Amino acid sequence: MRKFENILLLAGGDSSRFWPIDDKNLVKFLGEPLILYQIRNLAKFACRLLVVVNSVNKDKIKAYNTTLDKNIPPVELIVQSEKMIGQAGAILSAKGKIKGEVLIVNASDIFDYNILFSLLQKIAGGCQNFVFLARKIKQYFPGGYLKFANGKIEEIIEKPRDANVPSDIVKLVVDYFGDFDTLVAALEKIDSRADNDYEQALNLLLSSGKSDYVLYDGLWLPLKYPWHVLTMMKFFLNGLTENKIEKEITIGKNTIIKPPVYLENDVKIGDFVKIIGPTYIGSKTIIGDYTMIRESNIGSGCLIGSGCEVTRSYLEEGVSLHRNYIGDSVLSKGVLIGAGAVTANYRFDEKAVKTTLGKKRISTQCSKLGAVIGAGAKIGVNSTLLPGVLIGKNSFIGPGMVFSENIEDEIFVLKEKKKKNDRFS
Repeated sequence: MRKFENILLLAGGDSSRFWPIDDKNLVKFLGEPLILYQIRNLAKFACRLLVVVNSVNKDKIKAYNTTLDKNIPPVELIVQSEKMIGQAGAILSAKGKIKGEVLIVNASDIFDYNILFSLLQKIAGGCQNFVFLARKIKQYFPGGYLKFANGKIEEIIEKPRDANVPSDIVKLVVDYFGDFDTLVAALEKIDSRADNDYEQALNLLLSSGKSDYVLYDGLWLPLKYPWHVLTMMKFFLNGLTENKIEKEITIGKNTIIKPPVYLENDVKIGDFVKIIGPTYIGSKTIIGDYTMIRESNIGSGCLIGSGCEVTRSYLEEGVSLHRNYIGDSVLSKGVLIGAGAVTANYRFDEKAVKTTLGKKRISTQCSKLGAVIGAGAKIGVNSTLLPGVLIGKNSFIGPGMVFSENIEDEIFVLKEKKKKNDRFS
């Protein structure tokens, strides 16, 4: 099988749109970080696989690489300089390390890798300079849109306003270049240090000719915003086909497990529990009596106390629940929810749930969405988080409160008064 000489996987971004979750590339599904899933699948198409990382995630990704199968060639890590921002900075970080052709892929986007065979066919047909994947979309997505003139691509416009999109076709970050040095030269001509530097360089290449795209209508799951975790979780859970129960599992009396459910080592399940698949439960997690879990990804070392309901939700490692309803929500590592606290996940007017990012109020395009809670946050007893609320990491929320707005990182909120959480000063 013909392989790409080089594949460059971009995992060095700061994940700023992913707040309050830290690093999208390290989010675990079925117990494995996303970056490993990407490496394992793309390695099949690469003679040489390189991953751009950052100073924060490099050690973890390096450690994960040691768990790869022996038949996967060694993965080379390139640390993106903090002075070189965005996708352009990530690619320029690889200057001098790649020669010849390269396929550049965003590490946080999942797609059907078989489309790469079609991409290779397009390249073999004589278009050698620049070929990329694109797809038609029905709803606005903050990406690069294709602008056409006389049936040909005129330019790529990065993140236009919803009302100003030039077409319904968005470029994916699955980009082939016949010569990496040519791409580097185009990037070095752009000196704006803007969010669209990469797209500006691509427009230079488009104007030089010998460029084309492959229209792709298959699976595409971007991990751009924190609620996208739930969509990607569903993809991985749907890959489960039957019960998989590991060693040293304790299951109480009158407990119902409806397949497919994956139980890792040393999971303890109490009496009168109902688990509806597809569901994954990580090692050393404890499920209390009279609890229901359905269509969820539960990390290792969690405590799901008696009388909880966890529905279509993603829980990272070490989450503790105590008689709660958690619906369509994302709970990061070490989150603690006090007894009686709940997440609301549905608007009575049946409109898509909205949330606030920065100073903008945006639609999540989700009919049901609860809360996204950052690592180490604690929610007091009998508190309520309304649909689409984002809670920053290490923030503490007092008892009996109702929240319709976001809470920043490391904030202590008590009786509607906010102050800096001194514990993390």
